Amino acid sequence: MSSEFACPFCGSEQDTEYAILLHLETQHAEGKSPFVADEGPMESEGDMSAAEEDQFTECPIDGCGEIITLAELEDHIELHGAEQPEEQPEEHPRVPAPHHGRSRGTASANGGYQSPYSHGRNVPRTARVYQPDERLGPVERWKQIFNMSTRRPLEPLGPVKELPRKRLGKSELGKYAHEDRMPNWLISLLKTGGYESSEGMITVLEQLLQQNPETQCAYLCHPAVHHISKLRKEGKLLSYSLGGFCGYRNIQMLASYIVGASATGAEVFRGKVPSIFRIQDYIENAWDMGINTQGRIETGGVKGTRKYIGTPEAQAVFLSLNIPCEAQAFKNPDAGAAEALLFNAVERYFESTQCSNPQAKVRCTSLAPIYFQHRGHSLTIVGLEKRRNGTSELLVFDPMFHDPAGITRYIGRRFQHKDPDKVLKLYRRGSKYLKKYHEFEVLRLTSRPAIRDIPAIVS
Repeated sequence: MSSEFACPFCGSEQDTEYAILLHLETQHAEGKSPFVADEGPMESEGDMSAAEEDQFTECPIDGCGEIITLAELEDHIELHGAEQPEEQPEEHPRVPAPHHGRSRGTASANGGYQSPYSHGRNVPRTARVYQPDERLGPVERWKQIFNMSTRRPLEPLGPVKELPRKRLGKSELGKYAHEDRMPNWLISLLKTGGYESSEGMITVLEQLLQQNPETQCAYLCHPAVHHISKLRKEGKLLSYSLGGFCGYRNIQMLASYIVGASATGAEVFRGKVPSIFRIQDYIENAWDMGINTQGRIETGGVKGTRKYIGTPEAQAVFLSLNIPCEAQAFKNPDAGAAEALLFNAVERYFESTQCSNPQAKVRCTSLAPIYFQHRGHSLTIVGLEKRRNGTSELLVFDPMFHDPAGITRYIGRRFQHKDPDKVLKLYRRGSKYLKKYHEFEVLRLTSRPAIRDIPAIVS
């Protein structure tokens, strides 16, 4: 086998940098590795240990249904608060635009970027009963409950000691880890509804950051990227959890950039963001091609299921389509160490290219967004904010959450918001969020779109 990467310990050769890093982590790790499962009997469907049962719960906010860890629940509920309708900001005349705003998985007729400026499992919760103030909204009431409760810390996953690599379980693949096929109603829903998408949100963030007095400077990716999120849960049909499709939604967001910016690979997608089913076909085909094949062993296959996918599967998709990309992992058990490495890497990435005005408060680039993974969830990094208090924040599109309707209505328009700092909370992920984790992974597209001016609506 011809290879660029050889293990310094055993001489094993791998074809990608990510594969050799994964080999080192699983075969030569010092102590326990969070990337592999414990040895032991495979859990049967519907079976979950008491320790694992305590780690996960369903979001109690009506209409969400996400299965998340208890350690993440408080932050998750606070972010639901940021989804609430905003007061209408002061509106300036609309920038002429034939197309903008929220769509349901549609693309422009010619496949190009339509510029907005020119055109789950139920688990027991705490046994302690508390009656919150009924005068408060649902998000505020759950915050009040959190002020009285404590939650057990997550236990790290154990290592696998030798090949062959084990099939993973619910801790890694989610509630439907042993599912052979998703239900027919969900297949039908995903085929007809697809996803929810907001095109033009990057330019809204640009204005909010420009107006925010707490922002010292910020970087943003190419404006073609859409914020793609899960379908809203409406009616009895959606009273069941849709499963963990966040990995797919983030691949779709990167694909929206590729299509909109006419970057390398745009012709593969034929002007459309690929569906979840098409992405599953890409993953299975990549494994057939020998790319990140350990994923097939660990998942048992993903086609037609709701199993979680992660960085290896995202990388496999793009490499199989001849779209250049690179994965990078950050791991350090010391508090804040992996987080610091992550921020440094993201900042170097956004500083690596020219922008229209490098001295501007908000520096708009033509860079792709970044696929971002931590344990249990993935997001899309669309920018970086440096605040006047000395802290930094990742700016993200999170597929778990929707853009507030009071904000999406201003896509393609100039507006003045009285509290931009509050609106930006939904898109920020800083130390408060990241400190719970000691391992992160990112996937960057390494090809660049054709050089062209990026129009800005903020003067």
